[in-house]
Amino acid sequence: MDATSHIAAADDAPARRGRPHGVALRLLALGGSALAWLAMCAIVASVLILNARGSVSDETGSAFRLANAFATLHLPTSFERRDMMEQAARIAAEIEAQRHLSAELRDASGQPVALALPPRLPPERVPEWFAALIRPEPQRELIAIAQYPNVLGVLEIRSDPRDEIAEAWADFRLILPLLAAMALAAIGVTMAITGLVLRRLGLLGAALGRMRAGDLDHPAPQTGLAELATLTEGVNALAAHLAAERAENRRLQGRMLTLAEAERARIASDLHDGIGPQLFALQAAVGQAGRAAETARDPALAEALAAVSRHAQAIRQSARAAIDDLRLAPAEGASLAEMLQELLIEFSEIAPDTAITLDCPPDLPEPDEAGRIALYRFVRESVLNALRHAAPARVRVRLAREGQGITAQVTDDGGGPPAQDRARLGQTGLGQTGMRDRAGALGGRYRPPRREGGWTLTECHLPCPTDQGPAR
Repeated sequence: MDATSHIAAADDAPARRGRPHGVALRLLALGGSALAWLAMCAIVASVLILNARGSVSDETGSAFRLANAFATLHLPTSFERRDMMEQAARIAAEIEAQRHLSAELRDASGQPVALALPPRLPPERVPEWFAALIRPEPQRELIAIAQYPNVLGVLEIRSDPRDEIAEAWADFRLILPLLAAMALAAIGVTMAITGLVLRRLGLLGAALGRMRAGDLDHPAPQTGLAELATLTEGVNALAAHLAAERAENRRLQGRMLTLAEAERARIASDLHDGIGPQLFALQAAVGQAGRAAETARDPALAEALAAVSRHAQAIRQSARAAIDDLRLAPAEGASLAEMLQELLIEFSEIAPDTAITLDCPPDLPEPDEAGRIALYRFVRESVLNALRHAAPARVRVRLAREGQGITAQVTDDGGGPPAQDRARLGQTGLGQTGMRDRAGALGGRYRPPRREGGWTLTECHLPCPTDQGPAR
């Protein structure tokens, strides 16, 4: 397992435990900005109401005091011989015409006296809740209209804040929509910036996804954000480190495969050099003893010696088969195409009724030693399995360049695995396990046999350096 496999395994663990808990950044940004602007609107509205309340109170109080002083100064005294009610009506009309004030003149019986008032527009209607928030305490003053010794009537002066409240409502109604529009614009900008950051983070996430999938050749793009530059550099540094570790692991695994193949060849040589002569000597001795038994006319001894000879021959054939399996048949330094061509010639001699063909393009890149051994073992094992279990009339071996590597495919038109093997589809034999392990150790992939259109196919893909030349 290489370094990226560890990352994939670690990444799959949370997925197996369920989706991680947390708050989405978009929702957090939207909720935070909306709450902030709601608080700001509430603060601004409170300030506006408090200021309007103070302004209305000051304006109406000032107007009320001026009107009271005006009436007191301009009303004739009770000893003057003038029409007091006429003068009071004129003063009441002037006060009524002023803003923030109202005046009413009543006679001695309490009946209102008609005033000559100019036309006046009614104040704008204001919501009662708003008026109740800023309406000040009402002010009222009663001034007696007397001509000694009689009281002719009374002049009532009242504060009337409706005009000032209407002006405050007009300002309030203008400022709050503007503030709401600013809030929406600010929230939109916040969400746009959040989306930009998330898109940049998505680029880094995609780069990490490619790393988990094993693609370490495409670095994470620069996001254009200074705060994410360090993270991007860290991701790229991690990818470069993992690529170096993977290359080193594959080099070591390839070296291990090469050493294992060399050890297999040494064991085969030792078996050949050690057991071969002894088995030959044993057969020679048994043959000599058999001839002596025939001379002595001892049938029982001759039969026993013949059985020993048969068993020795079987042991010799088994040893030869083991030696052939351990030893890599082609000579050292041969190209992959030459190795496979020689191998298929041997299979053709073993199975003369089966047409075995090799399709290998001349510009096929040459893998390294470990790759050659792995592909050779794959073809050998796959063709041998087909000949043993499927009785095919045709076997095709095809090599092709695929991406940055080589794909070897073995197909046959046999009947597929026998019934007892079909019953064990969920199990993997030692041969398939070995092919899969060799392909995985070299960063490739192995696809076990499958049926397609009357053919049985199996494949092995191995990466191949692009700087290698074509097959020799």
